[in-house]
Amino acid sequence: MAMRPSSGSVLPSHNTSNTTGPQFKDKPLSGGIGSPSSPGSVISRITLRKVILYSGGLLFVYIIISTILGPEDARAGGSRSGFPVVKHEERDPYEGIQIPGPPVGGGAAVGDRQQGMQEHQERPLGPVPAQQAPNQPGRQQAPAIQLEPLNGAPPGPDRAVNNEGSNIDGDSEGNSKYMGDSPMTDDEGNATLELGDSIEEWPELQAATLARKASPVTYAQMLSSTRRERDYAIALMVKEAELALRSTEVYSVTNKDQTAPSNDIHDYLSLSKYYWPNKNKPKGLPYKRIDGQVNPEIETVRDYRLLRTMIREVHVMGMAYHFTGRKDFADKAAMRLKEWFLDEATYMNPNINYGSLRKGERLGARTGVLDMFTIFRVFDALHYLKQEPSWPKDLIPGLQEWFRRYVHWLETSTLAQVERSGNNNHGTYFDVQIIGIYLFLGRTADARAVALSSLHTRIDPQVRPDGRQPEELERKTSWYYSVFNLQALMTLARWGDDLGVDMWNYVGPQGQSIKKAIDFMLPYALSNGQGWPVENLKGFDMTDYLKCLNIAWYIYGDEKYLEAIEVLEPKVQRDMDEGKIKTISTFMCDISTLMEATTRGGQGFIWHWCLT
Repeated sequence: MAMRPSSGSVLPSHNTSNTTGPQFKDKPLSGGIGSPSSPGSVISRITLRKVILYSGGLLFVYIIISTILGPEDARAGGSRSGFPVVKHEERDPYEGIQIPGPPVGGGAAVGDRQQGMQEHQERPLGPVPAQQAPNQPGRQQAPAIQLEPLNGAPPGPDRAVNNEGSNIDGDSEGNSKYMGDSPMTDDEGNATLELGDSIEEWPELQAATLARKASPVTYAQMLSSTRRERDYAIALMVKEAELALRSTEVYSVTNKDQTAPSNDIHDYLSLSKYYWPNKNKPKGLPYKRIDGQVNPEIETVRDYRLLRTMIREVHVMGMAYHFTGRKDFADKAAMRLKEWFLDEATYMNPNINYGSLRKGERLGARTGVLDMFTIFRVFDALHYLKQEPSWPKDLIPGLQEWFRRYVHWLETSTLAQVERSGNNNHGTYFDVQIIGIYLFLGRTADARAVALSSLHTRIDPQVRPDGRQPEELERKTSWYYSVFNLQALMTLARWGDDLGVDMWNYVGPQGQSIKKAIDFMLPYALSNGQGWPVENLKGFDMTDYLKCLNIAWYIYGDEKYLEAIEVLEPKVQRDMDEGKIKTISTFMCDISTLMEATTRGGQGFIWHWCLT
C-alpha cells in the first residue's frame, strides 16, 4: 500500500534545531560573519534586530517631545523644526449667498445676513410658505436660493472662471453644482436637488409632494398592503385556473342537441333572453319581448355559456401562467382555443348569424353580435401564453386567420351593421369588440379610426350634459344597463390610451363626458338607489360600479371617488363573504390602470381583467 509522504519529505524544514536546513538568525549588516579581524568588527556585532530597537526608542522620544511642544509652536505661528504652520482663515458658509427673507407682506427686508441666517435655521420642515405663483392660483412657491456673482462675473449662463478657464462653481466639465441654475449633482451626474428648495419650478411635482406628505399611510404600510393584495389576487386567480384545468367538458358549438335554422351544427346559436312564447299565437310563435324578464329557456342552448366560459378560462389561465410559469395552464388554454376555433370536429363558423335568435324567426337578432365582445380577453392572454416555449407555433396564425374572416363578417353583414349603429350599449360594445380584433390582426389604423369616431358616435349621443345615459334609463333594469354601458365607455377609453385618442378627458359640445356619467350615478350609489329617477328592477348592485370608481379614482384623482370607495367597498366585500356574489380581486386591474392607463402606447393587458 502506497504511503502518503510526510510533510518533511517534500517541504523545507523551518526547524532551527535542524543543522542542515536554512537558519533564520540575525545577520550582520556588513563585514564578515563575526570575524574579529574585520574592519567593521564593531559594527558587525550590531544586528538588524538591535538597529530596529534603537531606532524605535529614538522615534518614541521624538514623538513625546513634539506632542508637548507642538501646540504652543502652532499658536505662536511657527515650529522649532523650522516648518511653517499653515493658517486657514475662517469663512462664513453663507458668504456670497443671498438668504431669502420672510414671505412677501411681512417681516424685515432681505439684506441683513445674520437675520437671514437665523430665519434659514428656523425654517420648519415640510412645505415652505411663499408668494403665489403667477397664473397658478392656490399653488405655493418655495423661495429659491439665489447666487451672487463670483469674481465680478455676471449671473446666469456666463459663469465665473478661474485662470485655467474652468468654472469656479462647477466641476471639471463645467457642470454647475449650485441649485440656483440647475440641480446639484453627484459624481455620476444624478440630480440631488432637495425638494424644499426650487420645487415651485415644477408645479406638478410640488402638488404631488404636498399630497404625498398629507397621506395618512406610510410608504412601508403601502408596500405591505400592496404585497398582501397582490398575493390575494394571484391566489384567487390560480384557484380559478385550477378549476379550469379540472374541467373535462367539450367547449364547442357542436355540443348542443338542436341546430340553427341553417341546420349546420358548426353555426353559433343563442336564444334572445327577453323573448317569451306569445300566448296569442299558434305554438307561441313568433316569441314576443318582455324587457327585464329573462326566459330560462335560453339555457337549453348552451353555445353562449360555453363561449363565455371558454373566454374566461383561457384568460384566467393565461394570467395564472404569467404569474406562476406553470406549463399545464398554457397547455390547457391552447387546447381550449383549438377546440373552439380550429379543430375539424368542433370548430365554430366565423359568424354570428343566429345569435339572440327569437324562435319563429329565420335569422338571429343584431343583439347577438354582443355575445362575442369579451373576446379581447383571449387576446390579452395570448400576449403571455405565447411566451411558453412549448406553445404551438401555428396556433396564433390559425386564430388570426379565423378572425380575419370573422371581422369581415362584422364589417359587411347586415346584422352587424345594424348593431354597429345602435345608440346604446350594443353600439358601444360593438366598438369594443372590433377594436380588440383589429389590434390582434395588426390593423392599428383601423382601430384608431374606430376610437376617434367613438367620441362622436358614443359619448356625444349616449351621455347627456348632466351625465345621465337616456338609452339605458329606458330599460327596466336601468341601473344595471347604466353601469354596463359605462363599463363599455371606459373600456373604449382604455383602448384610446393605446391608440393616442384621449377619451377620458373628452368633453362633447354640450358638456358630455365619461366623467359626467360616473358622477351622475355617484349619489345614488351612496344612497342605495334612493331617488333614482326611473324604474329599476333587481336592485342596485354595486359590484361593477365599484370597479368603475376604482378606475375613475386613478384616472381623475377626484377625492370624492376615494371617499365613495371607502363606503362601498365594505358592502361589496360583505356580499362576497356571504356568498351572494362571486369573490374577486380588482387589484390587478387597479394597479395596471395606475401604471399604464392614460399612457400612450401602454399595453394594459391585465387591466381588462376585471372591468368587464
